Amino acid sequence: MVCAHYAPFAGGVESHVEEIAKRLAANGDTVEVLTHRDDPDLPDTEMRDGVLVRRHKVPVTSQHFGVSPAVWATLLRHRNRYDVVHAHGYHSAAPLAATMAGASPLVFTPHYHGTGHSPLRKAIHVPYRAAGAVIAARSQHIICVSRAEADLFLTHFPSARPRVTVIPNGADLARITAAEPFPDAGAVVLTGGRLQSYKQIDRIVEAMALTPPELRLVVTGDGPERGALEALAGERRLAERVSFIGRVETDLLYRWYASADVFCSMSSNEAMPVTILELLAAGARVVASDIPAHRDIRDRTAGAITLVPLDADPAVLANALRYALDEPSAPAQQIPTWDEVAQRTMDVYLGVTSAVAAA
Repeated sequence: MVCAHYAPFAGGVESHVEEIAKRLAANGDTVEVLTHRDDPDLPDTEMRDGVLVRRHKVPVTSQHFGVSPAVWATLLRHRNRYDVVHAHGYHSAAPLAATMAGASPLVFTPHYHGTGHSPLRKAIHVPYRAAGAVIAARSQHIICVSRAEADLFLTHFPSARPRVTVIPNGADLARITAAEPFPDAGAVVLTGGRLQSYKQIDRIVEAMALTPPELRLVVTGDGPERGALEALAGERRLAERVSFIGRVETDLLYRWYASADVFCSMSSNEAMPVTILELLAAGARVVASDIPAHRDIRDRTAGAITLVPLDADPAVLANALRYALDEPSAPAQQIPTWDEVAQRTMDVYLGVTSAVAAA
């Protein structure tokens, strides 16, 4: 598997790759992850949950634009060593490195948003789409994590249609449902993830000023917007009601899931947000922005999500949060497990390797 970042780096793509990789390894497959070295304190090579992780130096570090010639060189040198190369993340250079190295058979999971999340990144997406077309054309199979993502991807790369499969993200249902809530948590709205501008957590903070004073907001995760969000909470006199708990280990995070009355996401771009699936599994009500990925989850979960306009003003969002608090707990949902996702992914691998052997 090839991806720009990997555990312990926290993010949606990274979680997706890790959950599948460690399950394939547990099933007896030999799994290597080729990725960038985000932290100089991390080893170049290590075993994590049975997965061999090879980290490569990035001459110019960047969360989104980091390019490591060493990843390309490793793939070029060992491109015949692997039965399958699975590249993740259209919005990084990792799939392009795999393509340029001639990796085959190549499976591609784009986690596609269709655009960037800043003026610079949006501008870069225009010329980069030509590179995206090459990646799509050279991929033996493309896995999208939602129908909404597949529709968007095929709008821009229609020739890939015969090679696209939708395999939704999963959740670790056993650990989530076993987690104990904090006994004194009170009424909690939970949000978080990578604290970046496109997540629009500032809208949630603004809405909290119009909700009952006993309601608190817990923000998980970290990122470049954390300082601005903490300052905003102070400006709105919400410092006592908004808690930024940063990145926490998984079992503690799942306890917050169990404690949450409502989960809120006002993100402007998602492919298939794992966190919403996890919170639904934990029984929380969900209020989310009206974007295709969230509509996809709503349709698959019999309306378990309340959608609000992406640009909803604070009063509209505050009303939605209050309404969700008065609703009964969400019914149990048929959410895929990561074991099921890993098995379906392996089925794709077996299909492409059989096709290559037959050719």
